[in-house]
Amino acid sequence: MEKVTLSDGRIATQKKLKVKDLVNAERQANGKEYLVKYAIIAAKILIDGKIIVLEDILELDEDDLVLIGDLFEETKNV
Repeated sequence: MEKVTLSDGRIATQKKLKVKDLVNAERQANGKEYLVKYAIIAAKILIDGKIIVLEDILELDEDDLVLIGDLFEETKNV
């Protein structure tokens, strides 16, 4: 799956990352380890072609977060 349509009509797509992007995502959580996974999700996607941040992920509906997770299902088995 290459893209998903969120409940508000915006399009989420997966983007390629470099290791430094993952490191920066972990830093973004500011020592709050429970937020790291959400910061990494934010680093890995674009919404309507735009870069998003942790706060954007935290504002999503749960159903939209599940849809975004579907973007990564294919790569889990590789």
